[in-house]
Amino acid sequence: MPSVSVKNINDNDELEENNEKLFEVSQGEILYDELENQDFKLPHGCLAGSCGSCRVWVIEGEDELAPASAIEQNTIDAITQTYNETLGPDFLKGKTLRLSCRARVKGEGKVVIAALRK
Repeated sequence: MPSVSVKNINDNDELEENNEKLFEVSQGEILYDELENQDFKLPHGCLAGSCGSCRVWVIEGEDELAPASAIEQNTIDAITQTYNETLGPDFLKGKTLRLSCRARVKGEGKVVIAALRK
């Protein structure tokens, strides 16, 4: 069964390595829904993929998620542009962004995520 591990990010945008929660999830389901069903709330807004409030950094297991839909990709592109303008291009260097309300688990492995602040 696939799993999702959620890590925290501190106020300096650094991962807190010793603070992680692990959840078993169902293949083919949406990340946000699977975690909410287990009483874990990620940041969210519209839950339709257009506001970007549910953005997460996929630290590990990107290949365990289905490709982003057009709606999700358009929102990710807008978020990326905003981060590049406000924090510089180095902030996202090496990071994969996804929207937890749209990202669907496709594989049987482990996905590690952290919620990013606006």
